[in-house]
Formats: sequence, structure tokens, C-alpha cells
Amino acid sequence: MFGVICFGAADEKVVPKRADKASPQPAAKAVTKAVESPSTKPTEKAGAKTSTQPTEKAPAIQPVTAKRSADEEAIRQMDEVFLKAYAQGDAKAVAAYFTVDAEYVDELGNVFQGRAAIEDSMIEFFAENPGCKLEMSVDSIRFISPGIAIEDGTTTITRTEGEPTVESLYTAVHVKTDGKWLAASVRDHAPKNRRLHRSQLQQLDWLVGDWVDEGDDSIVVFSCQSVDNGNFLLRKFTIQIAGQEAMSGTQRIGWDPLTGKLRAWIFDSEGAYSDGLWHQAGDNWVLKSTGVTADGQTASSTSIYTFVNDHTMTWQSVHHEIAGVQQTDSEVVTIVRQAPTPVPEIAADRK
Repeated sequence: MFGVICFGAADEKVVPKRADKASPQPAAKAVTKAVESPSTKPTEKAGAKTSTQPTEKAPAIQPVTAKRSADEEAIRQMDEVFLKAYAQGDAKAVAAYFTVDAEYVDELGNVFQGRAAIEDSMIEFFAENPGCKLEMSVDSIRFISPGIAIEDGTTTITRTEGEPTVESLYTAVHVKTDGKWLAASVRDHAPKNRRLHRSQLQQLDWLVGDWVDEGDDSIVVFSCQSVDNGNFLLRKFTIQIAGQEAMSGTQRIGWDPLTGKLRAWIFDSEGAYSDGLWHQAGDNWVLKSTGVTADGQTASSTSIYTFVNDHTMTWQSVHHEIAGVQQTDSEVVTIVRQAPTPVPEIAADRK
């Protein structure tokens, strides 16, 4: 409902914490309102004879109870207040749509527990996505008890002018608290026919760029870029020891629609290969992989990446086994973003 796609989706949902700052991210078409047409009664002309034949009547629209009609209208009005707050980038007013202990689950599975956490995420979201537009189309509002209602609908989000819009489905559970309808739970989910490759992959956008780790006797350099229309990240790495290249390789990262997770495929210049799945654990992104060494032995390892800031990350390899033999965990390595190579200035001809 928050339009998590704004965090970096194109055809499908910020971050994350960069690593899914994600963020929470609602979208929506204008709230529609049911209009009940008045029933009409045929007029009788003066002096006309009244027919004794029964006349066929059009089926009447059955009115809902006054109480239910008023409650549904109240929920729709809260939706409109929510949309107005969103359009103004007012994180506090957006969070006021929720109960104090509400839960919001975005399309990427990120959970935001409590009104305060939702407000914090929206502050970050609005700062990173200025001008993001949200619309909401309410499909149905069902009352399952006098004080609980379930709303289903579709949200539509536009990041910037000219970019394609992205639709998501949402389900909101409203509860009546002190006479006011508030959302106690909101969950976003993608339409079944929509591909999530780009939006899911953008959780790892912070990897993009050129990075280096300089040790006492070795240098590890890797570059990461978006390829194939944003459906994959391609990382190329080289390891230099004493000024000589010792190994190089590639890692391709993409969304696996079969497992519903981010997957990596790794190949190195010696002939080894592996693949694994990514998952987020707090501030860390963890890659658990299994494969085969160049000598034909089975191998497995867990790599832990931690986003520190726009220019720094850390990495550590743990639980590394070769042919069933446990290897020593690596140290925590700090990797920094390389500064752009300066473009040499061309001296002006002086005649």
C-alpha cells in the first residue's frame, strides 16, 4: 500500500535499508464511491385509466444498513486523508492512518511494526523519492464484525514523470478505535502476472560501483553494474598478490521466481563454480553458497556483507568447508568505494 516499488522499481517496489532500505513503501487510484441511483415512479396522466394488468418492476437496489453505510464512508474518508498526506510527503500524517501497534508488510516482505517505525520509514522514503505519486482504487470493504473491516484494493504508483506506473494489490484490516477507523494491518503483494526481477534486485543497488580492499600484500578489486535491462547485477572481481593477478571471476545476481529469493551464480578463473541464495538478516546481507572447487571437491561457505554507508561495506566469510573439512573464518574486511578516475584536462592551445 505504501508503494514499495518506489524504492526502486521500474516495471514491477528503496530500499531497503539500501540493502532494503527499503523501504515502505503505498500507491493508488482515486478512491471510488458507490452511487446509488434513485428509484423512479411512473407518473399518471390526468384522466388516464389505471391498468389492471400487473406492471413489470425493475429490480430495486437493496440499500445497506445506515450503520454499515456510515462506517464504510468513514473508512473511505480515512483513505482520502491518507492519500492527501502522502501527496504532501507528510510522514507523520501518513502514520496517523495506522493504529499505534499496527503492522505493515511491503511487497518485498519487509515488516514495519508499530506506528513509530512506519513514520520513520516514511520520512526516509519521502526524502529519497520526492514527487512520488500514489493512487488507490478500493475494490471492496467487508465488515466481519461491528468493529473490524477488511479492505482490498489496488495501488498505483508513479516515481517520476514519464516513467511507467506500477500496480500492487493490498489488503488492509481496519479496526474501530475510540470511534475512529484505523488500519491495524496492511499487506502489499504483487499481481500474479507481474515480474519482480527488477524491483527485488534493487534491494542490492548499494553494491553497484567500483570497490577495493587493500591488504598488506594483496588487493581485491570488484566492480558491480546493472545489466540486461536491470534484471541482473554483474560483479567482476580480481585478486592481486604482490602486484600480480592471482585470480579473477564473475558473480551474477538475479531474482529467482521459483524460490522467491535473490540468487547468485559464481565462476572463477581457475574453473571453480558455485551458486547460492541471498537473504537479509538485520543490517547484514548473507549469501549462502555451495559449489565445486577446481579440483573437483565439494565446497560451501557463507558470506556476510554489511552496508556501512555509501562509500563503505564490510565482508566476512564464515562456515567455509572444503570436502567436509571446516576452514578458518576470515577476518572482517572493510571494502571502500573507489573514487572516479579523474579525466585529464586538455590544455588549451595558446597561439
